[in-house]
Amino acid sequence: MTVAAGVVEVRDRGVGIAPEDLPHVFDRFYRAADARTLPGSGLGLAIVRQVAEAHGGAATAEPAPGGGTIMAIRLPV
Repeated sequence: MTVAAGVVEVRDRGVGIAPEDLPHVFDRFYRAADARTLPGSGLGLAIVRQVAEAHGGAATAEPAPGGGTIMAIRLPV
């Protein structure tokens, strides 16, 4: 995890998020096909985005170099 200049980034080294799922990960109740058998409601990342936007910022998800995902919250400083 890194925190600098209003940006909090968290990186994992898992399998990553499929390219077709990336545009939807912040949508309410969205669950990737591989995650539908796991616990959860699909609200967590939607709440993250809503809170970031309520403070004038944004939440993003992107593939990490070498695998995994980088999730970021960017807030104005």
